[in-house]
Amino acid sequence: MNIARTKVLLMIVLFLSGLRIYAQNNKDYFKTQIPLGELTDVQLKEVSGIVAAQGEGCFWVHNDSGDGANIYLIDRQANLLKKFRLEGVDVVDCEDMDRVKINGKNYLVLADIGNNLGKRTWASLYVFPEPSANDSLVISKKDIKTIFVKFPGQKRLDAESIMVDPRDNMLYIVSKREFHSTVYAAAVFKGVQQQYFTLTKVAELPFTFATASAIDPTGREMLIKNITHIFYWKRKPGESWGGALQRKPIEVPYTVEPQGEAITFDNKGTGFYTISERPFGLKSYLYYFEKVSKSADK
Repeated sequence: MNIARTKVLLMIVLFLSGLRIYAQNNKDYFKTQIPLGELTDVQLKEVSGIVAAQGEGCFWVHNDSGDGANIYLIDRQANLLKKFRLEGVDVVDCEDMDRVKINGKNYLVLADIGNNLGKRTWASLYVFPEPSANDSLVISKKDIKTIFVKFPGQKRLDAESIMVDPRDNMLYIVSKREFHSTVYAAAVFKGVQQQYFTLTKVAELPFTFATASAIDPTGREMLIKNITHIFYWKRKPGESWGGALQRKPIEVPYTVEPQGEAITFDNKGTGFYTISERPFGLKSYLYYFEKVSKSADK
């Protein structure tokens, strides 16, 4: 083993050790992940985002770069049920999705926020009514609103995770390639006609390469994951996320997936799910992490 390689491995070990010190490893919040079904459909090789659908036991997912503007409905065993196409939309690198409720109606947000080549300043969010299983396979372009977001200053936006706080509809985006993954926010769903938004820094985290994030249906709990760890925060009554993220999170017990880039809470707040891409033909499963009941009061 050469010296350069030894240094790289040492840096990785120190980095992971630092995360252990940073987080409180605790098994009293979520049970060990349970595989529910293997993702086998050939159309879903690079699943990068997931959100629990309004239909019981179903999920919306999408692929990473290389696919078109498509979303897919899968069941709790990871079987593909239906594919929907966004009419008139050309995507670059979709990395995540979430739901937002506006005037009592549910909308999905498809986040075209990847920037592997470092050339994009503005990223795109596509907002459209959440389909039902019986709807047309094509989501009409007249029903799709495009919102553009960017990091403050001259930073090139590159992220893989978004989340919408159900309490106030605030959008949060977590950066990927910054040395310290940073949480940014913008009030993009306030009903104004504005289309371009500059994000505001909320909190800086002592790890990098954030790949997915989610806020629970009550707006009290947050998950942020990178390739090797899942971190969990619960904010106090009246506390902002900027304040909550200053505290050490709980590290959720997690067996690393092949390329885990998707996470979502369920609609009842009783647990969360993850799913992975399938690099090099590796297997991907829809996993469930059930909340430990006694953790609700902590």
